[in-house]
Amino acid sequence: MKREEYKYVLIISLTLLCGLIVHRVETAEPVVNSKFFSFPLMIGEWEGKEIAVHEYVYEIIDTPYFILRDYHSPRHHLPVNLSIVWCDDRNLAFHAPEACLGGIGSQVEETSQRHLAIQGSECILDAFTVRIPGHGEQLVWYFFVVDGLITTSQTIIRLQVLKKRLSGKRTSAAFIRLMAPVALERAESERVLAAFLESLLPLVPEYTCAERTGI
Repeated sequence: MKREEYKYVLIISLTLLCGLIVHRVETAEPVVNSKFFSFPLMIGEWEGKEIAVHEYVYEIIDTPYFILRDYHSPRHHLPVNLSIVWCDDRNLAFHAPEACLGGIGSQVEETSQRHLAIQGSECILDAFTVRIPGHGEQLVWYFFVVDGLITTSQTIIRLQVLKKRLSGKRTSAAFIRLMAPVALERAESERVLAAFLESLLPLVPEYTCAERTGI
């Protein structure tokens, strides 16, 4: 077979494979995560309080799996706002928080990445500050989790999902955002977020990863 014929066969094969994957995704049943909403209100010394969510928010994120809470610790005077969005492998179009928080009257600035050593492993998070009317300046850290992997890339999420679908398995991914008021000393806000993240991360796989939630 000539090289041109090999290329033609390869293109046809890849097209058929992609069509099969798309069909399987579109016809797949929704995945139920029965553990998600039992995510603890007490995380170590941090005590959480639910925040009411308007119905239009669920329409925007296109998933019922959404947690929004404020957590407080007796050792820190700043609260941490926690947002978790969970999706199965049928729809993983997460909205960037810069766009969501940068709404009318809000101003996003100082976008960057943070490299943190958490429990002996390096975590890379996206970070920015935002000025929100009525809430002042907020420091925001966020990342995604897919099969226990922490990443800031939605491309990596989709590749991991594709890998699972090719092996005939279902999977899921979660978006996690932490937010704290910017203190007079910005380093204090970063210490608060890092302390909360240290307590949060061990819990995340139990409530967001497909293999742990019984999917």
